[in-house]
Amino acid sequence: MVDLKNMMAELQQKRDEIKLQLKLGSMEAEDEWDSLVSEWDTFLSASQFERPAEEVGEAAREMGLKMKIAYDRAKNAVG
Repeated sequence: MVDLKNMMAELQQKRDEIKLQLKLGSMEAEDEWDSLVSEWDTFLSASQFERPAEEVGEAAREMGLKMKIAYDRAKNAVG
C-alpha cells in the first residue's frame, strides 16, 4: 500500500512538472513569435525598400524562414 502511495505521489509530481514545462515552453515560443513579428514590422518599414531588390528578396526569405521555424516551435509547444 505504501508503494502504491509513493508511486501515485511520484506520478502526481511528474504530471505537475510536465504541465509546468509545457506552460514555460509555450510562453517561450510566444516570446519568440512576438520578437519575430516586431522584426517583420521593421522589415516592412519604408526604409527597407530603398535597398536593392536582391537584398530585399534575401532578407524576405530569411524572415520567412525564421517565422516558419518559430511557428513550428509554437505549434509543437502547444501540442
